[in-house]
Amino acid sequence: MVSLGIPGTESELTTDWLARALSDGGDSDSPEIQNAVVEEIGSGVGLVGKILRCHLSYRDVDSAGPQTVIVKLPSSHPETAQTARTLGLYYREYAYYRQVAHHVPVRSPALLYGDFDDSSHRFVLVLEDLREMASVDQLDGASPEQAKTAIRAVARLHGRYWNKVDEPPISGFHDSTSPERRPLVRAVYQASLPAALNRFGHLFPDPMRWLAEEYGRSIVEHLDAVAAGSRTFSHGDFRLDNMFFSADSDDFAVVDWQVCGISSGLYDVAYFLSSSVAPGVRREIEREVLSEYHQVLRSTGVEDFTFEECWRSYRQVMLGCFLTPIVAGGQLDFSSDRSLQLAEVFLTRTLTAIDDLDAHEFLPGRYIDDSTL
Repeated sequence: MVSLGIPGTESELTTDWLARALSDGGDSDSPEIQNAVVEEIGSGVGLVGKILRCHLSYRDVDSAGPQTVIVKLPSSHPETAQTARTLGLYYREYAYYRQVAHHVPVRSPALLYGDFDDSSHRFVLVLEDLREMASVDQLDGASPEQAKTAIRAVARLHGRYWNKVDEPPISGFHDSTSPERRPLVRAVYQASLPAALNRFGHLFPDPMRWLAEEYGRSIVEHLDAVAAGSRTFSHGDFRLDNMFFSADSDDFAVVDWQVCGISSGLYDVAYFLSSSVAPGVRREIEREVLSEYHQVLRSTGVEDFTFEECWRSYRQVMLGCFLTPIVAGGQLDFSSDRSLQLAEVFLTRTLTAIDDLDAHEFLPGRYIDDSTL
C-alpha cells in the first residue's frame, strides 16, 4: 500500500483521500466518491482512539463500492494518546491487521487501508463496517448464549496458538508475559491507581481498596506466576462492546485489537466474564462456560491441560483483571456520560468477580485472612 498521508482529524477524511485509500488498499476499481459524511461512533467505547463511520455516495449511483467504512484515528485527548504510545497500542492494532488477521480462526473487519508513522505513532485504519451484524451494549451485559458464543470463538483462537508463540505469524509480536515488560506494567498501574481511586473510590469496599493497593506492590510477582503457565495469542480487550453477533447463525466477529499479543489465554476469558456479563449471570454459567472453553481447546489439539488447571488459571488471572479498569480509570478521558457509566459498571463487575472467586488467594507471598475479605 502506498502512503497517502495520515489524516490528523476527521475533517481531513476528504472524498479524494478516501477514494485513494480504497484504491491503494487493493480495490483498484474503486469508483469515484461524490460525497462523504463522517460521524463519530462508539462514544465512550473507543476510549483509546476515535472511531468514525464514513457514509459514502458515488457519482455512479449503481456503484458496488462500500456504502460505509470505519476509520480509526488516534485519540485527540493528549493523556490518552500518550498512554497509547507508551503501551504501543496503536502499533499493535496496525500490526495485527497487517500480519495476523488473515491467519486467525476468528473474524475481524477486513482491512481496506492502513498506515502507521513510527516516530509519532500517528495511524489510520480504514476497515470494513460490520453494521449488518448485531452489537450488544456492554452496560446490559451478554446473555448466556452470547457469552458461550464468545468463549467458544476465543477458545478457537487460543487453541490455534497454544504454546506455539514462537511460530509465524505471531512470533516477535508484543509479548505481555516477557520479564522486561512487567516493571513497565507495574509503573503504569501504580501511576494510575491514585487517580482511579480518586475518581471511583466510592465503588471500592475497603478490602478491595486494600487489595488493589497490595496488587500494585506485588504485580511483577503475580505476572511472573501467570507467565509460568501456558501462553497463546490473545485479544486482550475481549469485551462485549468489541463484539458483533449474527441473529441467525454462530457468525461472530471481534474488533479493536489494540492490546492483542502473547499472554495467558485465560485472561481473555476472565476479562470477558468479569466485565461483560452481569454478576448474577456470570455466577450461573461460569463453570459451564469454562468447561466449554476447555473442550474447544482440547478439540484443537491442546493436551496436558486439565479442567482443574483451567479453572485454577482462570481464578489466578482474575486478580490481574484489576489492570484494565485501574489504568483506564486513572489515565483515560471520561468527559462523556457514556464513558463514565461504562467505567463504573466495568469496575463494579470486576471487583465483584475478584471477590466471588477469592482471587486474593493468588496475591504473591502474602498470607491473607479470608474473613477480612
